[in-house]
Amino acid sequence: MILVFGGTTEGKKVAGILEKAACPYYYSTKTCIDFQPGAYGQYRYGPLTADALQTFCKAHAIKAIVHASHPFATLLHETIYEGAQALSLPVFRFERSYPDRQEHPLIIYCESYTAALSWLSAYPAKRLLALTGVQTIAPLTNYWKKHDTIFRILPRESSLALAAQAGFPAEKLIREMPGDDPEQELAIIKQYGIDCILTKESGESGFLATKINAARQSKIPILIIERPALPDTFIPVTDEVSLMARLKSFLS
Repeated sequence: MILVFGGTTEGKKVAGILEKAACPYYYSTKTCIDFQPGAYGQYRYGPLTADALQTFCKAHAIKAIVHASHPFATLLHETIYEGAQALSLPVFRFERSYPDRQEHPLIIYCESYTAALSWLSAYPAKRLLALTGVQTIAPLTNYWKKHDTIFRILPRESSLALAAQAGFPAEKLIREMPGDDPEQELAIIKQYGIDCILTKESGESGFLATKINAARQSKIPILIIERPALPDTFIPVTDEVSLMARLKSFLS
């Protein structure tokens, strides 16, 4: 039995690969999503502590973990690391692709949100477009309460509820899915008079290249929060061939 942490494009890819290979698995997400497992999958949701993860793995005879969740799920990274280390389970990190980092005056990579806010303090934006996700509204409260900020969030009631819980004004929310259409990004920049973008190094699945291109075309800076480092014990895989080869070598 394999435990897959998903909730992303990569997670669904892994589920499809395991279904094709007739490998039994559990698909796990933090919140309930619309996921329909196939003949070999079972679905669970809800946050797990390291202890709860160990209990789950023991109860369901988990032999390996495939971590395909969001690159910025730092708490989950730590939880999986601690739980897997305690049980000596291999963790395969199904990684998304990332565009090469560009060297350009308008592209600023920041090691943390603190570093990004420090840059904004030195180079104030008249109106910031935050593409960092609804989970970052609360941590960035001190900034958006003092500076004009627009957040784009997913068009889900749960996302709207989180924004409201953080006290963010609904009229400054853009509720739409991101995409790979540069015209969509350019239209938002123009419509809202955006002069700076804050986003995350979320890779091609997060349409990072599209956001960068829109910023460059609009001649405005884009601040990119660098993705957090993963534990050295996580084994990177990027496609069906590498994933199945690694699983077979560990599980045979």
